Amino acid sequence: MSKETPAHHLPVAHPPKRLWQKIASVIAKGSFGMAALGVVATLIYGGDVEADIKAAMGATTFFCFAVGVVCQAMGGTSIPNLTPAPKDSEK
Repeated sequence: MSKETPAHHLPVAHPPKRLWQKIASVIAKGSFGMAALGVVATLIYGGDVEADIKAAMGATTFFCFAVGVVCQAMGGTSIPNLTPAPKDSEK
């Protein structure tokens, strides 16, 4: 068996995270924290409030969790530099 690394296992140099990716990661962490607080608040106050308030608390918790998932995906993705290379003006 060959000791060489196959071409599809070569290391990939990922570009550094851009500012908006870092911001999205911070928003994701905050959103997951708010979702956790929403779960705790729903568990604590769920029996004391009416059904429509409990539904609104659950919907807010789900929304925060969903925003966290989307922002975490945006912040964790390796986005290549897609700016076109300058053309050589030599003729």
